[in-house]
Amino acid sequence: MEEAEWESINVLLLMHGLKPLSLVKRTDMKDLIIFDKQSSQRMRENLKTLMEETSRQQNMIRELIETNKQLKNELQLQQSRAADQEQRANDLEQIMESVKSKIGEMEDESLNRVCQQQNKIKELQKEHKVLQAKCEHYEKKQMEQQETIASLQKDVYTLTKEDEERIITRNRVFSYLCKRVPHTILDRQ
Repeated sequence: MEEAEWESINVLLLMHGLKPLSLVKRTDMKDLIIFDKQSSQRMRENLKTLMEETSRQQNMIRELIETNKQLKNELQLQQSRAADQEQRANDLEQIMESVKSKIGEMEDESLNRVCQQQNKIKELQKEHKVLQAKCEHYEKKQMEQQETIASLQKDVYTLTKEDEERIITRNRVFSYLCKRVPHTILDRQ
């Protein structure tokens, strides 16, 4: 049984890359150190504990290495995301600058249009005043012409009445003269 325990210890030693212990079954004892059963038992337990602790530490180291790899990967991922976010922020900043520039251009264009429209309005107001003055001048002229036309119509009416009265008078005189003159047969015809 003791030999079997030593063999299991040797397997653990080999698993950890250590040289195994050799069990000697000789009677020549001068190069050998001998332990009593209790010390041998403690030695085996200590070696076993040491091997288990070493295994545990190696597992912890493997886990730490694995965790370290995961953390490195996560760090690279986070750095990549941060770089992406920074690039996106830079892109958004450029877009914002472009939008600000466009807004500035549009404001300038709008101001120019407003100034042009105000100038046009002033020009149109001047033209309106000029046209209004011309309109008033022509209205005044039209009224004068209407007065002249009315006066001329009155004169025409008066002249027509006078002419009609003259014709009536001429016809009366003619008729009167015709009654006073002796009539011949020819005149009657």
